[in-house]
Amino acid sequence: MDSFFARAYAAHRDGRLADAERDYRAAIEADPVHTDALHLLGVLRHQQGRHEEAAELVGRAVALRPDDAALQLNLGNALKALGRLDGAIERFRNALSLAPEFPLAHYNLGNAYAQAGRHEDAVDAFDRSLRLQPNDASTYNNLGNALHALGRTEEAIAAFSQALALRPGHAGAHNNLGMALAALGRADEAITHFRAALTAEPRYVAAHFNLGNTLDAVGLHAQAAAAFEAALSLQAAFPPALLGLGNALAALNRHQEAIARYERAVGLDPQLALAWLGLGNAHHALGAHEAALRAFDQALRLRPDLASAQLNRALTLLTLGDFERGLPAYESRLAIAAATNEHAAAEAAALPRWRGEPIPTKTLWIEAEQGFGDTLQFLRFVPLARARAGRVTLTVQRELAPLVAPLTNAWGVTLGIAGESAPQAHLHCPLLSLPLALGTRLETLPCSRRYLEVPPAYRRHWRGSLGGHAKVKIGLAWSGRIQAQENRAMSVATLAPLFELGGIDWLVLQPNLSKDDRRSLDLYARTASLHRLDTRIRDFADTAAIVDKLDAVVSIDTSIAHLAGALGKPLWLMLPFAADWRWFTNTDRSPWYPSARLVRQPAPGQWASVVEEVARAVSSEFPDKDR
Repeated sequence: MDSFFARAYAAHRDGRLADAERDYRAAIEADPVHTDALHLLGVLRHQQGRHEEAAELVGRAVALRPDDAALQLNLGNALKALGRLDGAIERFRNALSLAPEFPLAHYNLGNAYAQAGRHEDAVDAFDRSLRLQPNDASTYNNLGNALHALGRTEEAIAAFSQALALRPGHAGAHNNLGMALAALGRADEAITHFRAALTAEPRYVAAHFNLGNTLDAVGLHAQAAAAFEAALSLQAAFPPALLGLGNALAALNRHQEAIARYERAVGLDPQLALAWLGLGNAHHALGAHEAALRAFDQALRLRPDLASAQLNRALTLLTLGDFERGLPAYESRLAIAAATNEHAAAEAAALPRWRGEPIPTKTLWIEAEQGFGDTLQFLRFVPLARARAGRVTLTVQRELAPLVAPLTNAWGVTLGIAGESAPQAHLHCPLLSLPLALGTRLETLPCSRRYLEVPPAYRRHWRGSLGGHAKVKIGLAWSGRIQAQENRAMSVATLAPLFELGGIDWLVLQPNLSKDDRRSLDLYARTASLHRLDTRIRDFADTAAIVDKLDAVVSIDTSIAHLAGALGKPLWLMLPFAADWRWFTNTDRSPWYPSARLVRQPAPGQWASVVEEVARAVSSEFPDKDR
C-alpha cells in the first residue's frame, strides 16, 4: 500500500501525472480510506481541470481527517474552481480556524472574496496574508485589484508598485497598475506599464486590450487599432476587443471596416449593447439611416438607459426630418450634458419644465445650452415662446450678448449671461427644447430670410473698408472651434480652388487661427486677394457687422454659417458626408436659411470635391469681368 503511494507521490512531484494517477488509484484500491491518496488524487484532478472529481475526492479525505488545514484548503480550491464560492469560503475559513497563521489560506480566502465581489473582506484577507509573508508579489498584486475595485485607486497603485518592486517582471502587476493609472487619467504612465506587461508576456491578451482602450481614449486611434488587432490575433472570439477595434476604426473614419467588427462582435455576443451602438453610429456616418435606427433600437432594447444610444437615435430621426419622434428623443441630450455640469443641471432642475402651455402671469427662463451656432439658429423660437409667457429671461453665451441684446429688447425679453447666477423664474426650458415645447414640425419651422440685425454701434465701427479693391467680397471660414473633428475642419490648402478665382476679395472670418493657418494664409495671400481680420474681431457683433457688408459667405458647418444665414446673406455651406441633423439629407437647400446653398461631400472625407463645386458656383454667381 505504502509503496503504491510513495511511487504515486514521486511521479506526481516529477510531473508524471498518468503514473501518479495509476498508483494513487492502486493505493486507494488497497486501502479505500487512504486519506493522503484520496487527497492528492483530488489535487491531481484539480490540476487537470477536472474540478468536480477533485471536490469529491478531497471531500472524502476531509471527511476522514477534518482537522487537517491543508485538506480544507484544497477542498476550498476545488469548490472555488467550480464557482461554488460560499462553500470555498467556508473551507478556507475552516483551514484558518485550524491554522490561523496559514498564509496561503488567507491568500486563497482573499481571492474567493474578490471573486464573490466582497472586496472589503478580500483586502482584510490579503493584509493578513502579507503580515505572514510580506515579500509575496502576487498577494500585493491581488490586494491592489481589491483596492481598485473599491475605488481606493491611490492605495491600489501603491500595492501594484510594491508587487513590481518585489518582482519587476510581473506582467499582471504592470497591467493592473496600468489600469489604475488610466482610471486616474494618467494615460501616458498607464501606456508605459501596459507595454511593460507585454514585454514581459507578449501574448498577454488583457494587456493588449487595455493598451488599445487607453490609446483610443487619448486619440491615438491607429495605435489603438493595432493593439486591438494584436489581442484578436491571440483570441479571435473576443467581443470587447472587436468593439474596441470598431470604435478605433470609426474614429479613423474607416466606417465600413468598423461595421464588419461591430457585426462580428454582436454575432458573438448579441447582448453587447455598446457594439450595437457603435454599429448604429457607423451606419449613420455612411448615410444608412434606417440600418442605424435598427441598431440603436437593439442597443436600447438591451440597455434602455443608454443615453448615447437614445441621443444618436434621436439625431438619426431628426436627420430624416422625423420631428414627431425625434424631438422627444432629443431630450436625452440633457442627461448627457448634466453628467458634465452637475451644478448647472441642478439649477435648471430646481425649476419646473415648461412644456409650451400658456403662462401669462409667470416668468420663463430660456437657457442657451450648446454652441454659438446652436444659439444663433434657435433664437428664432424665442419670440414664439414670449407670446405664451408673461415674462421671459434668455441667457446666452457672453460672446453673443452684444449681438443678441437688440433682438431681446425688441422682443421684450430680459437678457442674461449663461453660466452666471440663475435668473429668478417660475419655469425653465433649454433653448434647443423650444421646438418640442412649441409643437414644431419640419413643415412649420419658423423661417425668414433674415431675423438678425447688426447693432448700430457695430455697424458704425465697421463703416470703412474691409480690405482689398475687388467689387465682390466673400467671407470665409473653414474650421469650427473643435478643429480635430473631420466634419468640422479642413486645411487651408484645400481651399486653393477658391483662391484661384479672380475678382474676389476673400475675408477671413475666423477669429482664432492656428500658426499653420496663418502660415498658409500668408502663402496664398501672395497670389490671391486674401485678408485677415482676426485681430480686429472682438465678438460676434463684430463678425455680424463684417458679414453684413459682404456679398456672400463660404463656410464649413460652424457658428459663422449660422450667423450668415440669420443675416440672410448668400451662403455656401460646405458639409461632410454625414452632416449634422439640422441639414437633413438629400437636399441642397435649408428650411432654416433660405439664402443657403448646401454642398455635401460625395463620400466621407472628400472635401476637395466640395470646394471645387463651391468654386464653380461662386464663379457662376460672381463672374470675373476682367477674365
